[in-house]
Amino acid sequence: MIFFGSKEKPEDLIYQAMAMVKANQPKIAISLFNKALKQDPKNVEALHNKGLALNLMKKYSDAITCFDNILEINPNDAPAFNNKAIAQAELGNTVDAFENYDRAIKADPKYAAAHFNKGVLFDRLSSHEDAIKCLEEA
Repeated sequence: MIFFGSKEKPEDLIYQAMAMVKANQPKIAISLFNKALKQDPKNVEALHNKGLALNLMKKYSDAITCFDNILEINPNDAPAFNNKAIAQAELGNTVDAFENYDRAIKADPKYAAAHFNKGVLFDRLSSHEDAIKCLEEA
């Protein structure tokens, strides 16, 4: 039975949004993440995946805001630092990107994605020896 005014649970909205991301519909996904966040503004899963969807749409500044919101909730969230760094690198802000890759690694030294992405950035900047070192650590 459906009641008037009943809301979908944030976890259901996130599930639907993830399906939209997988279907290459990030704009629809972001709308669903926003609905979930309206009910639960500190939902780290919704913030994280909204940030990833924004990165897919090349809305890097908005993605950084999502990852910053996560870091306000959990200052040691390695994936948030890593994904923030990816967005910063895409905006050409390599200094801050390297700092955030390092923060991700400090938060979780075994977080392979941060080592890998830092290595990729070194490679893009033609610093191949540093790239190899990072990729070996991944």
